[in-house]
Amino acid sequence: MDYTIMPTHHAPYTNEDSEYHAICAFLDTLAAEDPFMHWESGRMNFWRYNVHAGKDAHDPFFRHNVHLWRAEDEQIVALCISEYGGNDLFIEVRPAYLHLYPEIFDWVEQTWAASRPSIEIDVFGADVQKIQRLEARGFTFQSHFENKRVYDLAQADLDYTLPDGFTIQTLSALADVAGRVALVRSAFDNTHFNQNNVQRLMASPDYIAEYDLSVVSTDGRQVAYCIGWRDHRNAHSGFVEPVGTHADFRRRGFAKAINQECFRRMKADGIKLVEIASRAEPNVSNFLYDSLGPREKREVHKYVKQV
Repeated sequence: MDYTIMPTHHAPYTNEDSEYHAICAFLDTLAAEDPFMHWESGRMNFWRYNVHAGKDAHDPFFRHNVHLWRAEDEQIVALCISEYGGNDLFIEVRPAYLHLYPEIFDWVEQTWAASRPSIEIDVFGADVQKIQRLEARGFTFQSHFENKRVYDLAQADLDYTLPDGFTIQTLSALADVAGRVALVRSAFDNTHFNQNNVQRLMASPDYIAEYDLSVVSTDGRQVAYCIGWRDHRNAHSGFVEPVGTHADFRRRGFAKAINQECFRRMKADGIKLVEIASRAEPNVSNFLYDSLGPREKREVHKYVKQV
């Protein structure tokens, strides 16, 4: 591939809509160039409209935890972003601009990590080149942190049964945002989750109401849920995030059934491949995601450097 390399400059993220969309466009371009990219445009959407939905648009968090490198024509060529604002950081760079890594590492260590005890970067275990760059900079392997599975919907088992009286419905048809909040708080032990999180996510540009599903009990409670998304990069690809089950209803097959129903709907819309991420073993969620019959499973490893 013939690349034209331009001079670059870098600056903090402003969280303006135009800049958010520019990042998504950069990530979609990078997806066609780098099989090991780890921060997709869909994850960017979820980050802005769910994880940090409660923040003011101009909260300093965004400026402090996202940094952009741009070419002379203002196209984004590299991105640093923290998902939660802790020690976690993702670095994505277009192949023509890999020479920026020393400059990026300098910014990470001298600016972003100046008030942090360590830097944690997730990378696919098979991404040898990125791992070599991290190790050369003093990062060391900490753990197998996450799994990413890909499901071929042409081969997936989409048949399921629910107990009598239980149904699967879309959240929009239920019109029960309070019930979804109660479910998420129980599923993830997240007392901070509120109606604003749900409403912001439903208002995000990538949201598809037919893929936002809940298992509903005989008494009308939402007991399990998942949300499916279509991939920006490829009309035939998608992903599911999040998946959760109320603590009182676990180990009854509800999470598997709702994923299968989501797969059914996505397949009917022409989606062929679906990705789901999970924490690594021994996290119990791996039993669920293995039972869905993935075509491929990739390990994500965490590398750490003490500051």
